Amino acid sequence: MLFFEALIVIILIFFQSIFGIGLLLFGTPTFLLLGYNFLDVLNILLPISISISAIQLFLSKKKNKKFEYNFNLFCLPFLILSLFFIINNLSKINFELYVSILIIFFSILALNKNKFKFIKNLNLFKQRIILITIGIVHGFSNLGGSLLAIFSSTINKDDKNMTRTCIAYSYLITGVIQISILYLFSDSRISIVNLLYIFLVFLIYIPSQKVFASIDRKKFSNFLNIIAFFYGVIILIKNIN
Repeated sequence: MLFFEALIVIILIFFQSIFGIGLLLFGTPTFLLLGYNFLDVLNILLPISISISAIQLFLSKKKNKKFEYNFNLFCLPFLILSLFFIINNLSKINFELYVSILIIFFSILALNKNKFKFIKNLNLFKQRIILITIGIVHGFSNLGGSLLAIFSSTINKDDKNMTRTCIAYSYLITGVIQISILYLFSDSRISIVNLLYIFLVFLIYIPSQKVFASIDRKKFSNFLNIIAFFYGVIILIKNIN
């Protein structure tokens, strides 16, 4: 089981190192399907996500201070409140069903983002609403990455470097907060094996950047969202039957 877990983590690190998302989007439902507890999933994925995001942010030559300010002010408080709710109601929620619905919704939204006028014309009020929504969704399910990616690419006019930087900043800050809350208000703890996965980040990250430099981000983003959609459908069917 540990070998299979490590194999999944390696694939997820590769995706996240290139595109800034994928680790939590695919890792969360994958480990839930394998029978992992939601808080245990957070303890596996969050240290890896934090490490990759820290590297991406440190190496980035671009920063979006306005995004960072609005993210801290409007997203983080709702992330914290949502995570508190999850910790106190973990046994009452069917996470597989809940996660499948969110995956399907956000994959459809990502594949058709140009058709949604709300997303295309983002004034300050709309940006704040979306950031609040990201905080709530990510706190509840760890799946705010899809909406975050759409939002970041929109405000950065599809500049893939700036988009990834904004995503990296978001995942770094939210990851640190999630880990801190888990340690302070739950019995869930990070194991030594979880920490060892961080070393894989340093082995995989640099080679993956050659792929990032050459890849058509839009095409691969669509590919990821199509996979996510079918992933969500499979999990939904499993829970309905």
